[in-house]
Amino acid sequence: MDQPLVSVCLITYNHENYIRQAIDSILMQEVDFPWEIIIADDASFDQTQNIIREYHQKYPDLIKPNLKKKNVGAGLNFVELINSAKGKFVAYLEGDDYWTSPLKLQLQYDYMEKHKNISLCYHKVDWVYTYDSPEKYRVESNQNDKSVYTLNDIIKLGWFIRSCSMFFINYKLPRGFEKLHIGDYPLHVLLATKGNIGFIDERMGTYRINHEGLSETILSNISLKSELVNIRKDIEMNLFLVRKVNLKGKMQILSKLFIKLYRLTIRMVSFLLKKTSSFLMINNGTKL
Repeated sequence: MDQPLVSVCLITYNHENYIRQAIDSILMQEVDFPWEIIIADDASFDQTQNIIREYHQKYPDLIKPNLKKKNVGAGLNFVELINSAKGKFVAYLEGDDYWTSPLKLQLQYDYMEKHKNISLCYHKVDWVYTYDSPEKYRVESNQNDKSVYTLNDIIKLGWFIRSCSMFFINYKLPRGFEKLHIGDYPLHVLLATKGNIGFIDERMGTYRINHEGLSETILSNISLKSELVNIRKDIEMNLFLVRKVNLKGKMQILSKLFIKLYRLTIRMVSFLLKKTSSFLMINNGTKL
């Protein structure tokens, strides 16, 4: 097999209900370049690994499974997957998402070859909510109305690039990345230090929101206690990124972090005042 120009990196964990759709959406791609499909499973305890073995038997030269026997955690599984890619470019997909256009990879490959100053390109996706049956859909637009983004844009706007749309230069993730609580946004920032981020105005994938995935936890309402845990993780992530970006980027990251901490402090003060008020009312009632 020729040296791959594109490495499709599929990450999965307990996705037996979705993994076939994900793999089939990769296999339907129409490409004119050599490629590979790397599937990293983090010791699923359902039928996910057996399904991957089934596909590997059918496509032994194309599919390269990395089936872990012991769970290493989402962060390390992600880093090992991305860093194992041999292609010039990497296309990323999670096991509960899928692609909808057979031309996705070819379009993104051609775009990256044409625009040498782009380190990552992405496209529009549909959102699928699996809380209820039947599934509910949301059509996503390019909410920021730009075709090219800089590092400063990425830091300012935050997370808006859906993981199933990412196609980027082969970039080896640095030590410590595996400890971060999320992978896609920090990757966007790091790639933006290597070039601009490009947008392709095509709808070519589906991003699934379900109870098994991380997305549901992030997008749902969270308690103050959970927010305190998340802010600690955010601090760790941002301090990691501060060491990787230019001076303007450092100032942007620290400014956003300060605002987030300020808002959280206001919430905590409000929470404590309510608790104190309730305590005083109960004590006054007891004395009466």
